[in-house]
Amino acid sequence: MYPAAEDNYGYDACAILCLPCVPSILVIATETGTLYHCVVLESEEEEETRAVEKWIRGAEAVPALYVFECVELELTLKVATGEDEDPQDFDFTCPIRLHRDPLCQQRYHCTHEAGVHSVGLIWVNKLQKFLQSGEEDMDNLQELAAEKRCIVEHILCTRPLQSSQSAPVLGFVIVSDLSLGATMICITSTYECILLPLLSSIRPPSPPLLCTHPGPGSGSSPLRGLADDSFEQHIRNILARSSTNPLVLKAGDKDKSPPPPECLQLLSRATQVFREEYILKQDMAREEMQRRVKLLTSQKNKQLEELTLCREERKSLTEAAERLADKYEDAKYCQETIMNKVKKVLGNLQSRLPILSNSEKDMKKEVQTISDQLRHLDNCIKQVNMKMDYQKTQVDKDVPAARTKVSLNAQQKKVVQDVLREQGQQIGDMMKQIKDIKSHFSF
Repeated sequence: MYPAAEDNYGYDACAILCLPCVPSILVIATETGTLYHCVVLESEEEEETRAVEKWIRGAEAVPALYVFECVELELTLKVATGEDEDPQDFDFTCPIRLHRDPLCQQRYHCTHEAGVHSVGLIWVNKLQKFLQSGEEDMDNLQELAAEKRCIVEHILCTRPLQSSQSAPVLGFVIVSDLSLGATMICITSTYECILLPLLSSIRPPSPPLLCTHPGPGSGSSPLRGLADDSFEQHIRNILARSSTNPLVLKAGDKDKSPPPPECLQLLSRATQVFREEYILKQDMAREEMQRRVKLLTSQKNKQLEELTLCREERKSLTEAAERLADKYEDAKYCQETIMNKVKKVLGNLQSRLPILSNSEKDMKKEVQTISDQLRHLDNCIKQVNMKMDYQKTQVDKDVPAARTKVSLNAQQKKVVQDVLREQGQQIGDMMKQIKDIKSHFSF
């Protein structure tokens, strides 16, 4: 067992229990009410190799117990003593029996001669996360070292004081029924069956809800970055009780009232527990909630002020955008007007220049080319007209002689008709071109 102790962790161990966790948690109970929570890991030392080899019977790793914490159970109630009274010596010892909780792997129960205790290991989850991490994270290690220790709840007290009669718990079981729920059933020394609801703060982890997973665009409050745990968990930690007032059962004759000193001690103890574990912690929780409300109120007021400033700024930006739009329209209209004036000025300047521009030179060349073509066509037309007149005069002169002396066969007539037809088509095309040119240049 590590770390090493001078008394080797005592010699009065009376019960042992292995919790089905990963890694395994071994609970060792002693008759003095001490509980050792040990984590079972592989040993790193190689001493006593022969004995270890005989014990493990093979090549398996040698287990070692690392004591994570030590818990002292309150077997009999610790009552307050007066100023003139000597402090009481709590040397009460009795065997302790350990019972596994079938509903939660991180919780177990202790039964003994003086009652029932429930113990919850709240540090197992963080221990598992630390061991599952691939690299050694010192922050997680320090957080695990500073983690709150286990929660011990005193459920049932059958022997409130050392002077009380012994009344051991003979039977104990945890049941989960639809009608009863999670219930603890105890059988006392008088064979009385007691049913207690299992309202422990240690419960098995519930599966996460879909609504608990933040979306890609979901924003978080800046107050959530101040602490890893939620505010609800912070209030729970404040209200967590280190001691409780258990259900007290009187052994022996129930009709007989206990002596007044014993009643006064129990009343004083219950009053002290209610004052320290309930009223004071509730006052602390109330102050914490008031401080949180004040902080949230100030933050809300600040956000409202920022919202008002944002609205005013949005209004001013909207007005500025409207003014800029009007100015843009005016500037665009002025620009178009100026561009038209510039075009007119440039056109006037270009027309008054003593030399021609490139486009004007090209236009002049094109006009000259067309003029030359028209002159050539005009000459062609004159030649055609002259030829036509000449042909008419020749035909008129030679008509009588031709009628009397010239005779054409069918093939010659066909050739003459084809020639005349071609010349007529050429003359028609030329006349059409002349009309098109005249219409184009408006002659």
